[in-house]
Amino acid sequence: MADDVELLLAPVSEAFLFEDWAALEAAGLPNQSQHQSFSNAPHITLAAAARIDDRYDVDLASAAEGDALELVTAGFLVFPTRRKFVLARQVVADAALTDLHLRIWRALDGVPDAVPTTVPGAWTPHITLGHGLTADQLASALDLLRHRPPERLDAGIIRRWDAKEKRLVLLGG
Repeated sequence: MADDVELLLAPVSEAFLFEDWAALEAAGLPNQSQHQSFSNAPHITLAAAARIDDRYDVDLASAAEGDALELVTAGFLVFPTRRKFVLARQVVADAALTDLHLRIWRALDGVPDAVPTTVPGAWTPHITLGHGLTADQLASALDLLRHRPPERLDAGIIRRWDAKEKRLVLLGG
């Protein structure tokens, strides 16, 4: 499991994603509400690597400074895994979000074993709705959620997940 740096949503914006999770749950489909970890919250992963320890926290906190971001969803993304699928809401990578992403990676300069799909140039901002969906479940989930329009969301704070220590570090934002 990798460590990561996550952009959370403001509480009022989390409610939009919780509605997606609840709709999937009511239909008996895999969704993030089934992930029972204390750390489970709708978020956008800004960076991930095998190990992001506290030596980066000061620079990450500095990178997290700035005005609160307004985010916009833009439909759905599907990521294949070995045998199943991950369903996510796409988040538009506007100039402000892209700038934040770049600042985070500058703060992580030299971090070893970066997860390739989180680095600048390869990153697709998204908020996971569910993972482990079969093709039939994916089709059902998309049919269920496709009528929900794109939404404007307010970003919240940035945190670092330390998978080794199983702890969250709030960085600001």
